[in-house]
Amino acid sequence: MLPHDEAGSGDAVLLIHAGVADRSMWREHLDWLAEAGFRAIAVDLPGFGEAAVQAGPQAPWVDVLRTLRELDVARAALVGNSFGAAVALRVAVVAPAAVSSLVLISSPPVVLEPSPALSSAWEAESAALERGDVDGAVAAVVEAWTQPTASDSLRERVASMQRRAFELQAEAGEVQEAPDPLEEHPELLAGLQIRALVAAGEHDMVDFRDAAGQLAEVMPLARHVVIEGAGHLASLETPDDFRRLLLDFLHETPSS
Repeated sequence: MLPHDEAGSGDAVLLIHAGVADRSMWREHLDWLAEAGFRAIAVDLPGFGEAAVQAGPQAPWVDVLRTLRELDVARAALVGNSFGAAVALRVAVVAPAAVSSLVLISSPPVVLEPSPALSSAWEAESAALERGDVDGAVAAVVEAWTQPTASDSLRERVASMQRRAFELQAEAGEVQEAPDPLEEHPELLAGLQIRALVAAGEHDMVDFRDAAGQLAEVMPLARHVVIEGAGHLASLETPDDFRRLLLDFLHETPSS
């Protein structure tokens, strides 16, 4: 079972963090979701937060499904940000009966050809790690994935989460990725009969803004939204708007 926090009872809402974060990115939202009548669960994916990378091919969508079973959750709304949105989408593809609805925030495209801005962000991070400069890699991540107007506290929060991820991933060494069900069968998206909210921040990188529109066009029950004022981490940058958007959608799509 993945490390997790939870609050409340009712229809389950599983929160899956971004690749520059861990489950603590959702901490302000758990009690709020509980007060709104939901069972809110936030998990750490392997290599993040408190979840060490286990041996064998990495398939985080399988880890999420196993955790839902262990928590006796037959069906949940999945809310994912960035890498977490990609994982949520793959959970829905391999086990649609386990997913009542999807909220995909700044999901990457299924086939990613990185923009110059995204390539530059990855290169700065990789170059720092290759020379053993973890501080430099953390700084590169914070620079790339938070807005210029971000508060010091938000930058420090992202830095702390990312530093922990670097530590866990360094301990794991080289890992093998499991076959990606969507890369192998992208046509499955067009047949996914699950209500979905697909969104990106208006200030996010073009890769993720475009991906939101593209996913909404392909997925038959998807709605596309641009989150004003947000960048890549809407739940942290514009939490009130994120909550309104999420709650309105969840109330439209009960899981039971």
